[in-house]
Amino acid sequence: MTDSPINKQTFLYRFLVSSRYRIARHILLLLAVAAVSLNQNIYTYGAKAELLDHYVYLAGFCTLISYVIVGYLHLYLLVPKLLLKKKYLVYILYSTSSVLLLILIRYVQEYWIFTSSGIPPVRSSYFNIVSILDSLSDFMLNMICITGISMTVLLKHWMIENQRVNQLEKKQIQSEVDNLKEQVNPSLLFNTLNRTAVLSKSEPQKAADMVLQLSQLLRYQLYDGARDKVLLNSEITFVNNYLALEKFYSDSFDYQIVPDKELTGVLIPPLLLVPIIQYALKKAGKQECRPSILLQVNRKGQQIVIICRFNDTDTPVIKELDGFNARLALLYPDSYSLSVTQDKDQGISTILLKLNTHGK
Repeated sequence: MTDSPINKQTFLYRFLVSSRYRIARHILLLLAVAAVSLNQNIYTYGAKAELLDHYVYLAGFCTLISYVIVGYLHLYLLVPKLLLKKKYLVYILYSTSSVLLLILIRYVQEYWIFTSSGIPPVRSSYFNIVSILDSLSDFMLNMICITGISMTVLLKHWMIENQRVNQLEKKQIQSEVDNLKEQVNPSLLFNTLNRTAVLSKSEPQKAADMVLQLSQLLRYQLYDGARDKVLLNSEITFVNNYLALEKFYSDSFDYQIVPDKELTGVLIPPLLLVPIIQYALKKAGKQECRPSILLQVNRKGQQIVIICRFNDTDTPVIKELDGFNARLALLYPDSYSLSVTQDKDQGISTILLKLNTHGK
């Protein structure tokens, strides 16, 4: 499974989530709040700033403090306790109330400053059409600012949750892949050991060859099988040893592997071809005729084509490859095709597997 952009630790992700940028986040928030409050003060007191003298600074400080309080109230209380817990109506109610409170505080502050300084206020009335429209404009501006804070927190929450889900999925997929790899026929080991014990007295050389073949299989399964990817040529060698070991059981068993010459450097997950061979061996072994398996591995650009033909007069049972299909779906999502067909006249079944290795 490929990592999403979130998992690649983009700067946006690091800035919103990492504790390293905590101070920078607060500075950015305070700058944004200061910009909004400054805009409000310039609009309200700008025309009479010289007459108001120090009252202007007092007004600016009070406006900034009120905006900071409301901003952090949303950041640490309303969004985590209400919005993230899907209490949407309660959140909207409190958000609207906090914005209305901001407007009320500003009007009270404005009235007090002009009255205390003895300067006629900018507004002749707080209830005429101009003041009402101005209040609506303030309300919309403040709601946009509050929404911006809320969306930032939601984005941070989504990023953290998305990364957590991706990590869990990755661990689950890896666990499932490991389990599926462990399903590689364990009976092969026991059958070989039993067969070796029988042959050790009557045919010691054949028993020694069987142990050598088995050691090569186990070495590959224990060491290469633990890797994420192996060379396709190494996998083919493993399959060849696997079939050679099976041939010890039956002298009448035939097999042939025909690899493409263009497989150098191609990587695939380990033990990927084994389920195909196991299925073919199971089916071919039930036939009255001489069991035979032909494995062809070809490369066509970014696609690997694996064809396995074997004796089989029974109806193909695709469900027996469900475990293999599940592993392919995890390793090659939307990048593979698997089919089993049968030529009843010739008594031959064919497994066709196509893997798109682009980006793998």
